[in-house]
Amino acid sequence: MVKKQNKGSNNLHEIAQFSLFVSSYLPLFLLLIVRQISVNSEFLNWAGFSWEGLKIFGLKFGLSAVLIFLSAFGAFGYWKTLTNIEEVAKNGNPVTITDVKNKNSESIGYIATYLIPFLFQSFDGWYECVSIIFLLLIIYRIYINSSLLLINPLLSFRFGIYEIEYTTKNGKKRNGLIISRDKSLQDDCKVKLYEIGHKLYFATNNN
Repeated sequence: MVKKQNKGSNNLHEIAQFSLFVSSYLPLFLLLIVRQISVNSEFLNWAGFSWEGLKIFGLKFGLSAVLIFLSAFGAFGYWKTLTNIEEVAKNGNPVTITDVKNKNSESIGYIATYLIPFLFQSFDGWYECVSIIFLLLIIYRIYINSSLLLINPLLSFRFGIYEIEYTTKNGKKRNGLIISRDKSLQDDCKVKLYEIGHKLYFATNNN
């Protein structure tokens, strides 16, 4: 799920980007699914197939059905993407970190800005359901073209998120945002960086 760009840099495939985006919203999706089903539990009665029944299902549980599908897709894509990245990242470029700043707290800001506001919305009508999907599409376009790609609450459980300055083998100084399994990364550490976006990297130990 990593593709090659024209200028020789790597970037995540669109499916991988979408999977990471969906995975960042999995906690919210699960809460919304539970909320919609519990609020409309009185409509969970099987009465056969009918046009009226389908309309009620779409109105009362349509959003949950979409979110369940997206959650399953996102969870699988998240696992597959990280598995692939960790495998190819072993061939990353060796560098020496000269300055490192922990950015794990950015996940808290992401939750407060992009997740919590949706919890207080009502989803009792078509307008509300379509609105949230429309807003998520806008956020998605912003997400895949920014450092938000790595500011993911699920990623922060498994990886450390850092803003670093580093020196390449030929002595050039550069900077970027990385994720690493090492949650106590220090200055002067030697790592391998595998580019997954513009100044976005996956870091592995340079053993």
